[in-house]
Amino acid sequence: MIREGETAPDFALPGVERGEPDVYELFRPIENGDAVLLWFVPSPFVPTATAELAAINRAGWHDCEGLQVWVVSMESIYAAAAYADDHGFPMAFLGDGASAADYYGVKQDEWEGHYNVPERAAFFIDDDWTVEAAWRRADAFERPSPSPVEVVAASVAEHVPAATADVSVEYDECFGG
Repeated sequence: MIREGETAPDFALPGVERGEPDVYELFRPIENGDAVLLWFVPSPFVPTATAELAAINRAGWHDCEGLQVWVVSMESIYAAAAYADDHGFPMAFLGDGASAADYYGVKQDEWEGHYNVPERAAFFIDDDWTVEAAWRRADAFERPSPSPVEVVAASVAEHVPAATADVSVEYDECFGG
């Protein structure tokens, strides 16, 4: 797995944001001086992913100038767009056939009958390609404390002045109790 202090690998993936498909290339926001939060999940439909993305959405990180939030999963961009619409998530959702997950060292060979999918992982990449925060879990359903959102929040707030570090994940809301 790529670790804090290392240089983030570049990649290009198809994605969708607010219903608009595009190709997302990491070098573009970095060249423009933006930081990027990469949120890898095997599928956004997993309750832990939904809870974490809801926390990121409540924090308003997607709307902070100088920060882009990209969710990377095995889902097609069309399934991800429907999911994002259902939950009101404004961030970009990228479809990964495990190439980016492999570059970042978070590719699972098999998960619930699916092959070559991303593990749960988060990477905060500053505008100089440095990985400022990194987090990973193999278990897609684990509810860790602190949550991955809380783990990356300090780095996000340190590098993006408009971002709040005051975040919490409400896993019970997505697991039904």
